[in-house]
Amino acid sequence: MIGFLLWIGFEQGASLGQDQVPRVCVVLGAPGEPLYGDMFQQWAQSWSESSQGTTVQWIGPVNPAQVSPAQVSPAQLGVVDGTSDRERLKAWIDRVEQVPDERTYWLVLMGHGTHDGKITKFNLQGSDVSAQELGQWLSGSKHRWVIAVCGSSSGPFLAALSHPNRVVIASTKSGSESNFSRFGGFFAQSISDPESDLDHDRAISVLEAFVSASRRTQRYYEDNQWLATEQAILDDNGDGKGTPADFYRGLRLIKRSEEGKVDGLLARGVWLKEPFQREGLSSEDKSLIEQLEKRLDDLRAQRSSMDSRRYYAELEEVFLQMARILYPASR
Repeated sequence: MIGFLLWIGFEQGASLGQDQVPRVCVVLGAPGEPLYGDMFQQWAQSWSESSQGTTVQWIGPVNPAQVSPAQVSPAQLGVVDGTSDRERLKAWIDRVEQVPDERTYWLVLMGHGTHDGKITKFNLQGSDVSAQELGQWLSGSKHRWVIAVCGSSSGPFLAALSHPNRVVIASTKSGSESNFSRFGGFFAQSISDPESDLDHDRAISVLEAFVSASRRTQRYYEDNQWLATEQAILDDNGDGKGTPADFYRGLRLIKRSEEGKVDGLLARGVWLKEPFQREGLSSEDKSLIEQLEKRLDDLRAQRSSMDSRRYYAELEEVFLQMARILYPASR
């Protein structure tokens, strides 16, 4: 099987111009055992299917047959040049940082992780990458990031990568959760599964995929009558603490942390493929929509302390403002 594996990074999608950089990077870690290698290939295939029409940088032991061969030309496969997966990952991030305009980039790592009490690493083919190193590589980035570290012992990556303009997901809550993590497979499925569309807008946000994948992970352990050995967490408010999926009912936050800081507001408004209603909107209009969605959350949180008539009047006004932006013909 190794003869069929591509042990280098390559790009999926249309040919890239000089200034274009794949906006999604999927990294497969060192599998260790054939069973995990096959599993990682299936996860990669799910990401390939979900990212149709999007340029993707693949890094690691990826089987080209698993990642939409119709979109991958021989010229895109490159040649073996001795560059390690760690170096390829750093090179892609460096290319991203050369893009002048702010964009949203996705980095998905799927594999195994290790934690020795001080240093947390994601296992790559060749030299590994630590949480601190990845945090340094992304330090000062002007772009919005969605980063999912799907592997055992991945919890410490959350604090290392946390930033107000980032959605960071880790498969485990702590570094001590060292058993094999299955969340990455369910996250790969959920990012394009219509069942994950909790708000029925025909698009899957990062928050929806996170909640759906977490529930599927929990169900997997329950169905097998096993004690769950992983709990995924999401951070998008920059405090580095993270929130598990059981804090949400659908997309609505039903629990509050002791610090009272909310995660999920940014993740709810980021998609691999945007809802059709937002296509063609200016950056200003998208920003307004995000502000209005934040206002909706604030209103719902204040409902118990508000007069009913005032609550519904303000709710109606927010919905009307959103409709004027999303459906200009209604103005």
